[in-house]
Amino acid sequence: MASTDIPLEPPLVKGPGIVAAVEDRSYLGYIAVALVSALAGGFLLAIWMPLAATGTLAPSDRVPWMIQAHGWLQLQGWAGMFVAGMTIRLIPRFAGRKPIARRMTVPLLCLLAVPLILRLVLEPWATGDLANRAAVVIGVTSAAGQLAVAAVLAFTLAKGRKPREPWRYFAWAGTAWWVAWAFMSVWFIASSQTTPGLLSAGSNDGFLWAVMLAPIGNFIWGVQSRSVPIFFGRKTPRLRAVLAPGAALNGGAVLILFGSAGEHLRTEGTGFILAGIALMVLPWLCGSAWGEAKRLRPRAKPAARFVLGANISALLAGPLFLFAGARLWTGDASSLTGAFHALDAARHLLGLGLITMLILGMARLVAPVFALERTESGVPRLFERAPFWLLLVALALRVSAALFAESLGYESRMHAASLAGMLGWAAIAIFAASVVRAARAEPRTKRALEEVANNARAQNG
Repeated sequence: MASTDIPLEPPLVKGPGIVAAVEDRSYLGYIAVALVSALAGGFLLAIWMPLAATGTLAPSDRVPWMIQAHGWLQLQGWAGMFVAGMTIRLIPRFAGRKPIARRMTVPLLCLLAVPLILRLVLEPWATGDLANRAAVVIGVTSAAGQLAVAAVLAFTLAKGRKPREPWRYFAWAGTAWWVAWAFMSVWFIASSQTTPGLLSAGSNDGFLWAVMLAPIGNFIWGVQSRSVPIFFGRKTPRLRAVLAPGAALNGGAVLILFGSAGEHLRTEGTGFILAGIALMVLPWLCGSAWGEAKRLRPRAKPAARFVLGANISALLAGPLFLFAGARLWTGDASSLTGAFHALDAARHLLGLGLITMLILGMARLVAPVFALERTESGVPRLFERAPFWLLLVALALRVSAALFAESLGYESRMHAASLAGMLGWAAIAIFAASVVRAARAEPRTKRALEEVANNARAQNG
């Protein structure tokens, strides 16, 4: 086996540069916190918030705070915790380094969880001075956790093997952006007498876009470039092929951030155009938007649907970015309204499509907790198949509600968004149940893998 191959069965693999996996269940803590953020926070607010906006549920006066809490619990909690946990587990293996010790991963998990708890408990509901004080603590603790993640990853990348492969450069870019995220967390602390604990819509929007595209996005494309082409029986992309779209993605994130914060529409529009071009290229190079996952076991192949769905969602978001970027350049009121609805659709194509589908699919393909299910024969169970279809319907509803906003009317659009939230919540709840089930079966997983390893050694003499 070459040093660049992925050891899918660590007990059976030996070779220079290959680091055998040492079982560490701390990654399950990251998954657990991500799931709590989604089920008790982000997706729950996606159901509640649109109904509160129409007056169907109370409190309608807290909708702006609920909107910001929803966005950050989804991005910092659901996506951020999962990305942090799985990259801390995978990057050392990609770099030929020993796994990161529990004495580092567990305290880091606790540090990252603190601002999420505060966002969940206080951000949507706190008022007055309490809201402003909570915003300060959320900003500072978020920054501390983000800097710690960046430090762990930077040390791992610096000490690891240095192949000229795309994943390494995406990982370095993502690491740098986690440092930038820390500074943004402090810079964008909400503090106001008139709207305590609430950021201005422009600043919050630019901050969200930058984090989605760069600190989260770089690791999405990096891990995909290392693993997904292999699943589909293709060669991993060459570095020179991804340099231009990678630069466009990161440059676009910078322009969107500064354009939104400073209300420079043309700067922001240019950023969306660059990011849109990147999203129309990267899925073909780093992921997969077509074909069959030939290299996967039959039982694991259905998980590839999530990967395909995720990358197709990113491809669909690209033209919406281009459309919105062009509209922002014109700057008139009707163009800005069209840009807003296009970006609302694109945001959910990335959040519910690219990020959420990829989390569920890659978790089943690379997380050790699902190792036994990947080796089993037979037809995938309903709880393995249902989340994909629930997410697909939710995505279609939510994107349609944004794209046809003017013809639907406000209340219909909000009710459609709430229904999409319910379907998304159900998909994540089923996935959470499957994680619990797999974790309880993990002792059986270990015994099965040990038996496979022993049989292989016996056959090899």
